[in-house]
Amino acid sequence: MLSPAAATSPLALLLKLGQAFHSTLEFDPLLVSILKQVQSAVSSEGASIWLLDADGQRLKCTHAVGPEAGVVIGAQLPAAELRSSCPRIVGETLRIDAAEGDEAAQRCLPTALRQRARNAILAPLGARGDWLGVIAFTNKLEQPAFSEDDRVLVAALAGHAALAIQNAQLYERQRRSNERQQLLEQISRHMQQTLHIDSLIPLVLREVNKALDAEAQSLWLLNPQTNMLACRFATGLGAEAIKRVQVPLGQGIVGRSVARHESIISEDGQRDTRIFRAADAQTGFVTRSLLCVPLVRQGQAVGAIEAVNKHGGQSFSADDLELLRSIADSAALAIENARLFAELAASYDSTLEALAAAIDLRDRETEGHSRRVVAYTARLARQRGLSEAEIAEICRGALIHDIGKIGVPDAILLKPSALDPQERRIIQQHPQAGFEMLLGVPYLKDEIQIVLAHQERWDGSGYPFGLKGEAIPLGARLFAVADTFDALTSDRPYRRGQPMARAREIIAVEAGVKFDPDVAAAFLAVPLSEWEQIRAQVEAEVAQRRSGQRERIRQSLTAVLPLSS
Repeated sequence: MLSPAAATSPLALLLKLGQAFHSTLEFDPLLVSILKQVQSAVSSEGASIWLLDADGQRLKCTHAVGPEAGVVIGAQLPAAELRSSCPRIVGETLRIDAAEGDEAAQRCLPTALRQRARNAILAPLGARGDWLGVIAFTNKLEQPAFSEDDRVLVAALAGHAALAIQNAQLYERQRRSNERQQLLEQISRHMQQTLHIDSLIPLVLREVNKALDAEAQSLWLLNPQTNMLACRFATGLGAEAIKRVQVPLGQGIVGRSVARHESIISEDGQRDTRIFRAADAQTGFVTRSLLCVPLVRQGQAVGAIEAVNKHGGQSFSADDLELLRSIADSAALAIENARLFAELAASYDSTLEALAAAIDLRDRETEGHSRRVVAYTARLARQRGLSEAEIAEICRGALIHDIGKIGVPDAILLKPSALDPQERRIIQQHPQAGFEMLLGVPYLKDEIQIVLAHQERWDGSGYPFGLKGEAIPLGARLFAVADTFDALTSDRPYRRGQPMARAREIIAVEAGVKFDPDVAAAFLAVPLSEWEQIRAQVEAEVAQRRSGQRERIRQSLTAVLPLSS
């Protein structure tokens, strides 16, 4: 054990501090420990560490202690400028005293320290042949200036500190690399969970926020027809406002990034002329720093991801840029897949619309029935709290619920009077017929449950199987109420439709008999005015669709046949 006298010797101090420097690989605690312990050893008022950025272009004060720490932390200067004005700083520990009037030595101090330092020791941080930055100690306490012994001690300790800092930097890089890999794996899992773009984008941006620690993020998609970029999703202050912003291709940071397939870092958003000022003006957001990476797939830019204002006033780093590029590569693939899926789904839905229209065309008295029932069923499903994905499946099933009627003869389907028993047996076969027609369509594997079971009733009195209670699929139970409501309120050749208020009363009476009581209760909870509004909206859409179809037919005929207009 060291004696008290030996414990204060330079050698003992070096041993003690060297052990302390290498006791942790956590970057921030390590640097604070180095500053405080050396500051105490040389009795300085202030101490600061200035490290090269990832690109090796700038020195930045990352940590400081003392009365001026708040002012000094975050200060930057070009590394080349310091090396040019003070070549010795790369390999020599300097003792500087303003009283000596050595202007060359004064220029070795970073500008942020020069005005505040009466005297200083400035030591290079070098390890394994690399220059990492400098460590500075300013204003000797209780003495007019630092001594030569102080300089020698700092020079020795700086070597230990530099090695510890480099080890911590390597550890930090490895830790960030591991986190980045985990992040990319998490994003990959998200992309495997959904092909719906509106569900996927929030998941991606949530991971971007974790990785970059920015105040706001946004994802922009390009409309190739208009050459405009629209914000599809955003987080942070002004998120709702930024979703209403559109940026022309080639303008602003995001427009340039997409047009040039170029990643962009803006370190001073208030002076950068590339910033699209209309966005800040519309959102009230103040852009201080910005990172933008294009979403490129097979040589085509489809949009971009932006991160704005890194927390703590820091600038986005080369590591941040590289990480966002990796995320953007995965996101571009996922968005392209989601778009293809959406286009495929739209194609399927168009086919279903055509089938539903074919059914409606067979019976003008029930034209629009399929679309009204779809709208009613969707509203009822939302009232029950179903997800949008579940609602979409149920609506597709509702749209084609009567597809089996294609096989029913017109004499039965359009008969204006009551059906006889044989005719009733034929028409009651349409759920089974529709099920068999669609059985080989994988896309409709869930929807065909509604086609098959839409005429089943809660008490088992329905057809074709007499299913009872919860044995009936939920979608079919929802549809049964919507279908009955539309049938009761629509005109038929043999009767007039009843008022909606009366139809509600009938459904209330049949709750627990023909209808699932919970579904009936959900139906009754929706205001009558809302059902009236839904019907009016659907009828307007049907009329518009009919008019548009007539015009499309006219244009198509004109294009292929020499018809006069």
